[in-house]
Amino acid sequence: MKLFAQVILLAVMVIVSMGCSKNNLRQIVGSAIADGANTQVKYTPQECKVLEQRCVQGDFQEWETSDKEMGCSCKKL
Repeated sequence: MKLFAQVILLAVMVIVSMGCSKNNLRQIVGSAIADGANTQVKYTPQECKVLEQRCVQGDFQEWETSDKEMGCSCKKL
């Protein structure tokens, strides 16, 4: 788990130094964490619609982020 945390920290540092937008950073960090939990995470209405269609044998959830944007996930069962 310590190695995973170090990889995430390194990825965040690289992305921030590249001048990545807040949404891109959230997508990359969210995806990295979700991959470890066998879950896909998306943050735009279009991506969520596609994810919902592909999440046939999984647990699909939608939510509103703190900055009033859409988020969704599909956890494979």
